[in-house]
Amino acid sequence: MERPQYFTSLVLVVITMLLSTQLGYSQNAFRDSIYKAYSRGKMDKWLDIMNTCEKKVNQNNLEEQMELISYYYGYTAWLIGAEKYDTAEVYIDKSEKIIDKLLDESPENATLLAYKGANIAFTIGISKLKAIYLGPKSMKYINKSIELDSVNIQGNIEKGNSMYYRPAAFGGDKNEAIQYYITAVKSFEEQGLVQNNWMYINTMTALGQAYEATDQIQLAKLCYEKIIRIFPNFMWVEDELYPDLLKRHKL
Repeated sequence: MERPQYFTSLVLVVITMLLSTQLGYSQNAFRDSIYKAYSRGKMDKWLDIMNTCEKKVNQNNLEEQMELISYYYGYTAWLIGAEKYDTAEVYIDKSEKIIDKLLDESPENATLLAYKGANIAFTIGISKLKAIYLGPKSMKYINKSIELDSVNIQGNIEKGNSMYYRPAAFGGDKNEAIQYYITAVKSFEEQGLVQNNWMYINTMTALGQAYEATDQIQLAKLCYEKIIRIFPNFMWVEDELYPDLLKRHKL
């Protein structure tokens, strides 16, 4: 009489394991595909993956929504760099709707607060004239993020970005930016968030650029070499930043 019950329990365990594996694979597949698109500079592929993720994201799953926000974040940064401002505003709005909803539920989520500050900074990137009144608002969210969690990855990235890109006359300091980038990098590594992680490699690249901008050339060289060693197919560093550094400084 116990055999059918045992068999049923075994089947349920197997099904649960299969479902868990399938869900885990699905989420990792997005991350791996986004990394591949980023490493090869294929932002059209990034957009396709992001659109698929957008359709499949579970509105009741915080992790999945945060993942989508990170894709919006990366794509928006690229759009602004490419001066595609109208499209950038579309993705800022999409991101903001999710962030505001989640902040209503978790008002002291340090990562969400950092993303909120980043979106305001993106708006400044689109219209520099807004910096006077939006700059302090952006920093309020970013500083709050770090106050809540001093080693929060996104908070330290955004604080680093702010210190790096802000003019010195308005409090910018590239040397201080380096310390925030280092904190973010260490947090990635300590949490095991390195493999095929586009944001880790992006932060490492920002750190390398900051080292070079502050004339710490050997540290910049070592940083780029670490990137090439871990991510041998990252074209931006391997084909552009690293050889340009060697050429400029005759290394």
